Amino acid sequence: MSIKPVTCYVAVCDVCGTAYGSDSDNECVVHSTTREASADLVHADPEWLVTTDGRVICLVGDPAHQAALDALMPPAPPAVCDGQFPLALDLGQAD
Repeated sequence: MSIKPVTCYVAVCDVCGTAYGSDSDNECVVHSTTREASADLVHADPEWLVTTDGRVICLVGDPAHQAALDALMPPAPPAVCDGQFPLALDLGQAD
């Protein structure tokens, strides 16, 4: 029997480091033969997210993961209604 090195790819959450397919560090994870195959596996799972820039995020509901998801969102547009004057508030300044 020979022993040879084999390269495989495992998707890992960029926020917490959890490997795809495991609930703990002692559990076997899902291995793929290519980076693209690994991303495809994760992309098909509704509990995980693959961003357009290649980051992988598991959707755990904690502040760190929520901050990572919030960072992906564009800034909120200003709320302006037709004919509305912008408010200029000087709070805390006395004349």
